[in-house]
Amino acid sequence: MVHTVINVSNLSKQFKSKKVLEGISFEVKEGDCLALIGPNGSGKTTLFNCLLGDYAPTEGTVTVLKQNAQSSQLKGKVGILFQENLTERKMTASELLNFQKAIYPKPLSDKAIDKLLQFSDQQKKQFAEKLSGGQRRLLAFVQVLVGQPDIIFLDEPTAGMDTNTRKRFWEIVADLKKAGKTIIYSSHYIEEVEHTADRILVLHEGKMLRDTTPYLLRSEEKEKVFTLPTDYLFAVEEEEIQNLTIKADTISFSSKQPQRIWDLLVEVKCPIEDIEMTNRTLLNTIFDMAKETDHENV
Repeated sequence: MVHTVINVSNLSKQFKSKKVLEGISFEVKEGDCLALIGPNGSGKTTLFNCLLGDYAPTEGTVTVLKQNAQSSQLKGKVGILFQENLTERKMTASELLNFQKAIYPKPLSDKAIDKLLQFSDQQKKQFAEKLSGGQRRLLAFVQVLVGQPDIIFLDEPTAGMDTNTRKRFWEIVADLKKAGKTIIYSSHYIEEVEHTADRILVLHEGKMLRDTTPYLLRSEEKEKVFTLPTDYLFAVEEEEIQNLTIKADTISFSSKQPQRIWDLLVEVKCPIEDIEMTNRTLLNTIFDMAKETDHENV
């Protein structure tokens, strides 16, 4: 039987007069890999802090492993990789890992740590400040795993990682999933989430818009975004199109009737090589809305 490890019920969080989270409810089952996604200001970090017990809810409840999220009994069972790289730079990688091992009663073995980190002997002897940004990030991640936590929180884990380090990171996450660990992470990389998460919570302006899966999210109604030469504006300007942008030599717009648009362009003999067509999903729409708001507030 799969147990519920996190229960969030009607969670709201307010700072003075500003409500940052409102009416959030969801459960996380043992072994879930759950992604929190949303633009800046959507409430992801505040929700993380509530789950970790750093913030007390203004309304509602948060329980982790049947304990209040602020319970000291959770410290050895929950690991967190913060968005900021907090690794001590004046210690070597080996010293940092040995220090981490000394904290926990049942830490990972040196062999298991080496398998995760894949550092050379020379890299392990280097001061953390001499490692690349991606290597420091990977080291910080492995430090979190040394204590073998049951629940792992990752706040924007791949921010600043190079391609190779990001690949290694997701290989480790895949192994953790196979081992039945519960993983909750925030990200703004939509493609990453679609390929790695079992469930997705979509946050926007402090509210939860979706509790869904990558498959269901991809199957939702999509708009198509067209880009084509300005000369063919006449063929589509009377149609139901949105977000029309006209530049010197190209136009772009979105439509929920892509077949109709395509047929019209074929009819007026618009060359296929001049037509660019991409998907526009719910997440694209939300992030674009947030960018527009940020621009208006500048």
